[in-house]
Amino acid sequence: RYFYIPSLNRHRGLAHYYLEAFHSGDWDADAQLAERLITGTIDTYADILTRQWAAHPTFSPADQAAQLAYHSLYFLQVLTLDRGTTSGLLVHSENDTGILGSLPAQVNRELLQAWVSLLPVPQDQLLQALMEVLPAGNPAPVSEAAKQALAQVSRDHYRRHPQALSLQASGDVVPPTVANHRP
Repeated sequence: RYFYIPSLNRHRGLAHYYLEAFHSGDWDADAQLAERLITGTIDTYADILTRQWAAHPTFSPADQAAQLAYHSLYFLQVLTLDRGTTSGLLVHSENDTGILGSLPAQVNRELLQAWVSLLPVPQDQLLQALMEVLPAGNPAPVSEAAKQALAQVSRDHYRRHPQALSLQASGDVVPPTVANHRP
């Protein structure tokens, strides 16, 4: 549910793991579970990449277009729906490029523009403002300077429209991350 994009009626990807508010009461067992999960994820991901690289050593223009579309979808989800990203940006501005470190290197500006009208108000305004600070071109590069500008656009948007936080993704628990950092 957390990675679902309502305006596009689809999920961000094929599989996700989001362990929300988990605590068994046994810290050591929870730490071991986290370690197994991390190790298993890394090993599985490396195996998938190795097999796919061997099976598909070259990329067609269609493959590249599909990857760019997915990167654009990821950009949309992270910057308009991801509570963790938004909370990090609202708490402080000291690590904007780190908080936005997972953003892709480039996005499809035309595809993002096509999604603006599908988003609810005021998230449509947010996506439009995000696109305005991206460098020119299609695909649009998501440079370090662009990440700084994207972070500021996000902060400004949620300060103007705090009610828009209720439009963000959630699981069963909505953590008070931003409130926890207020003096």
